[in-house]
Amino acid sequence: MCNNFSCSPSLFVMDRPRRSCLKVLEHCRVAPPPDSVQPTALRLTFFDIIWMQIPPVQRLFFYNFSDPNTTTLLSNLKRSLSLALQIFYPLAGNLTHSPETGHHEILYADGDSVLLTIAESDSDFEHLIGSHPRDVTDFHPFAPHLPGSDSLPAPVLSLQVTLFPNSGFCIGISVHHVAADGWTSTHFMKSWASICRTGDASSIKQLPIYDRTVTNGMDWLTTKHFLEMEKVKAKDCLDALDVKSQPHAVRATFLLSRAHIERLRSWVATRRVNGSEKDSRLSSFVLTIAYVWVRVVMARGPEDDEKMAHLVFAVDYRARLDPPLPAPYFGNCIGACFAHAVVGELTQEDGVVVAAESIGRAIRGLEGDEVLKGAESWIRRAMELASDRVFSIAGSPRFRIYDTDFGWERPKKVEVLSIEGTGAMSLAESRDEEGGVEIGLALPDYEMNVFDSLFKEGLASLS
Repeated sequence: MCNNFSCSPSLFVMDRPRRSCLKVLEHCRVAPPPDSVQPTALRLTFFDIIWMQIPPVQRLFFYNFSDPNTTTLLSNLKRSLSLALQIFYPLAGNLTHSPETGHHEILYADGDSVLLTIAESDSDFEHLIGSHPRDVTDFHPFAPHLPGSDSLPAPVLSLQVTLFPNSGFCIGISVHHVAADGWTSTHFMKSWASICRTGDASSIKQLPIYDRTVTNGMDWLTTKHFLEMEKVKAKDCLDALDVKSQPHAVRATFLLSRAHIERLRSWVATRRVNGSEKDSRLSSFVLTIAYVWVRVVMARGPEDDEKMAHLVFAVDYRARLDPPLPAPYFGNCIGACFAHAVVGELTQEDGVVVAAESIGRAIRGLEGDEVLKGAESWIRRAMELASDRVFSIAGSPRFRIYDTDFGWERPKKVEVLSIEGTGAMSLAESRDEEGGVEIGLALPDYEMNVFDSLFKEGLASLS
């Protein structure tokens, strides 16, 4: 029996060890330094509004830390968070609707703050930072709660620091996607880490840019997206993809080394048959998602060979717009890219070639003057495909999440918790090898076992 603890089961795939406990030590509010930020309203763009009904994005950063005195650690984290929020002040604000303008916006007012929870857990730290299949519920206690946007105003960021005595700590972040895409939320985390590590906010070399003139003349698209979001029931669509609601759902991590990717590149290049496809670049990103997509389709079990399989992934538009936006642009600047292939073709011997060519065609379709062509249908298309078990992607190796060093060395492991609710795979750079790619999946355990075998067998056949 655990007094004053919030308890949750800690499960393995093959056995069920004792229940682990989470003890909440403190709830505190962290704000920018007093009088350091002027009240500001940041209007949502058409890139932002499409995420209104999507659940928060949740990441867990696990760090080794064996010093029994955690007072300094927590003090440094709180102080540096305050300074980071001075720079990224919209994250301390709230999503709201302005009756004066009729627009949705993120409003920062004097005194706004972020909820930071401090907790302690007796969970097995080494088990959590492993790559083997682990029950998805093992990680839920370390993700901070963030209310949805059903009721406004709504906070857009929540944080939690969980201590594992004599082992390490975890920083959990829940951020509303309507406020920040992956690039922006990673920029915030790295900036917070840099201030904590150096003790100086001047260490931030790239400050966020809040200029929204990029959307001038695009009000019609913002309105179109908002009306689309009102028509669709995103929750109902996402329920079809929710892995954590299934019994024996597990998460695991897989690695494609640089050598694996090079062998895969050579293998695909020698089997391409469409002359028009030979000019498309076989990037590490294309090869990775093609290889994983095929194995996930195969792991799902027998399906109609004539059925279409769908892949949707986000593409950063910062450099694609005219004029282009700088990398530190704050908010969302990503659009949807759709790839499709017949199941029977994906599951054949050259399925990865078929997948890579489909993904390549989708990316090439974003080139040229009409980069936003079809943007008005992003929401409708994505939701229509959700009931068909569309596969999607969260994160990117370009984010370099393992460079998020708070002063206690780089993370031992980073997990994207929110893939459980979207059926996505997460991507990150390999922690230990330049050029490798780390893949996170959450699947029912029987699918994970099949995927694991297919993943290894496929790599062995490239040797």
